[in-house]
Amino acid sequence: MKLSFLKILFIFLIAPFFVNAQINKPSLSPRIVKELQVGLANVTLDYGRPSTGDRQIFGALIPYGKLWRTGANASTKISIDRDVQLAKQNIPAGSYGLYTIPGEKNWTIIIHKNTKLWGAGNYNQADDLLRFTVPTIKIKDKVETLAIYFERFNANGGDLVIAWEHTKVVIPLFIDSDPILFKEIEEKILKATGEIKAQTYFDAAQFYYHKGKDFDIAAEWFDKAIVMKPKAFWYKYYRAELAYHVKDYKTAKEKATQSLDQAKTSESGDYGYIAKCELLLQKINTQK
Repeated sequence: MKLSFLKILFIFLIAPFFVNAQINKPSLSPRIVKELQVGLANVTLDYGRPSTGDRQIFGALIPYGKLWRTGANASTKISIDRDVQLAKQNIPAGSYGLYTIPGEKNWTIIIHKNTKLWGAGNYNQADDLLRFTVPTIKIKDKVETLAIYFERFNANGGDLVIAWEHTKVVIPLFIDSDPILFKEIEEKILKATGEIKAQTYFDAAQFYYHKGKDFDIAAEWFDKAIVMKPKAFWYKYYRAELAYHVKDYKTAKEKATQSLDQAKTSESGDYGYIAKCELLLQKINTQK
């Protein structure tokens, strides 16, 4: 049966009221997406952040021994662009669901290959990449809103932390950066045939210094970087640090003083190097 013109017009006029009927209310568990570098890996965390309110969380709202989405709403996800280790377990580069089974003393951490689930609905253990356990840490200060983050960063990774209420778990992430960086230095400096930039010399020297590898070569590269970019007072500061480390206090004082003088007159700011230089000079002046 054909609709009359008036009926069609009526439907057309009232349709927007049905479309706009849903209330645009704020989420009680807002979604957060964090992108950060951990070692040489680029990591993305994507999760919903529920708050405690007046509820008891672990062992009550979230029972011990049962699968948890590790957040709210859609499942928590972690994406990594390089092969890494989580708690000494090999994780290929990719995107994964991050599920957990909380326990009073230990949590089971689950790296899941299906990232398209809503929470734990339709979860299938056959899609797990792997599982491992980590101990719980009881914390005095209450974490009101679920937090998933990294801390204790270092050249080879950092610690992935899940913290809520009075419970915290720590999952070390490790990526063996050294072979990658040594190879890059070999290609860009040791075997280079073209121009080498000051920043390349500085980055390589700083890496060698922090790794305790061949301080003489590190000093040579710092010096080349300083000659090429004499206004970079931070170059001089790290050259001073290296000299102090090898007990060449004369060079350390000279470079730290030069760095301090330049930092004080820098039109773009000192980036914290005035304080760094002054502290280093205090240590140098205590040496005989």
